[in-house]
Amino acid sequence: MKSRLIWLLWLAGIAAAAVFTGEYLYMVLLLIFCVALVMSGLFLIGTGRKVQVQILLPRASERGSEFTGKIRLQNLSVLPVFAGKGKLWWENSLTGEKGWLTVSCSLRSKGDLTLEFQGESQWCGCVAFTFKEWYCQDLFHVFSGKRQAKESNAVVVMPDRQKKGFSFLAGEGFDMESFRYSGKRPGEDPGETFDIRTYRPGDNIRQIHWKLTGKLDDVMIREKSYPVDDTVLLLAESFQKKRNPLWAETAAEVFAAILEDFMERKISGQAAVYDKNAGRIHIQKIRTREDVESVLYLFLQSGGVKDKPVVVQEYLENPGTVKFAEYIYLTGEPEDLSMQLLNGRGQVTVIQCGGKGSDSEGVQITWKFGLQRQDKDKKQNTDNSCPVFCWKLG
Repeated sequence: MKSRLIWLLWLAGIAAAAVFTGEYLYMVLLLIFCVALVMSGLFLIGTGRKVQVQILLPRASERGSEFTGKIRLQNLSVLPVFAGKGKLWWENSLTGEKGWLTVSCSLRSKGDLTLEFQGESQWCGCVAFTFKEWYCQDLFHVFSGKRQAKESNAVVVMPDRQKKGFSFLAGEGFDMESFRYSGKRPGEDPGETFDIRTYRPGDNIRQIHWKLTGKLDDVMIREKSYPVDDTVLLLAESFQKKRNPLWAETAAEVFAAILEDFMERKISGQAAVYDKNAGRIHIQKIRTREDVESVLYLFLQSGGVKDKPVVVQEYLENPGTVKFAEYIYLTGEPEDLSMQLLNGRGQVTVIQCGGKGSDSEGVQITWKFGLQRQDKDKKQNTDNSCPVFCWKLG
């Protein structure tokens, strides 16, 4: 706009000088500048039509930490781009956080340019960057033409590593040890006692409970527990009807806390989340740090993808579905009732982040997120908190 105004005043001044002085020099200058503007406008028609755009981002970053992204522009035409300007839009699909960055460039004939930018999100989730359209300008910055570009990429912002175990929700009836040992059959794990009974012929002498034997004047046998494998399934739903960053952030951190607790306690469980790229549910055993980060990544990546809760429905419709004895259902949507579909399949524990909870008896805590970070120099969301409700169906 500024360039157009300058050119308008410049041409008007030359035209006025030509009229008042009658000098041919001013008329020639006016003609030259007008021809130059027309030629520059015609040149613009073919400029910037063969520019390829590529957005380069890290696969993942941590909440509150800066990450470096790159946008690469490659001109495949022999015509140079004198000036280009566009907007790089970004949006966190889990929380709704959004904004844009201005991209300005010029490209020589058959040339390319890589521009770096810094990104940061105070909320975890999946931050998608999109470069849809940009404007190409002529040599004198008087005319501009819209050019289309369809390029997008995303970076997953991971929550802080959680140090809180699932025991913070453990009230009466929420004993994590029940996920580790079978209550129906004995085994060979000496870490837990399955039953105490009288001696039977053939019992191993090492199983004799000598203290009780001495008290009861009868040989008593201590049966060891049987460690169960994958009796608990943790289903995490990222859907929110109205995206609330507080609830979404809390759901992500609580999910991370439970996964950490499963791994640290060596609880043989699995986690189920929706896989956006595959278009179906993803169920994974939680054994290692890689398992935790992998399933958490898919959970954050799927935020805002569907317009309704899908994890439970996808799990039940999967022909290869395994029935588990225990289910933990995590949601950040107070109106989510899909956990009711699990009734009758096993014991169901519901963890709801945000809202008002359930009328059922259970546990309620106030989750303060952002407290796990060691970097005190950056402002954190330490003042933000969210209610978390935990109850059992039945």
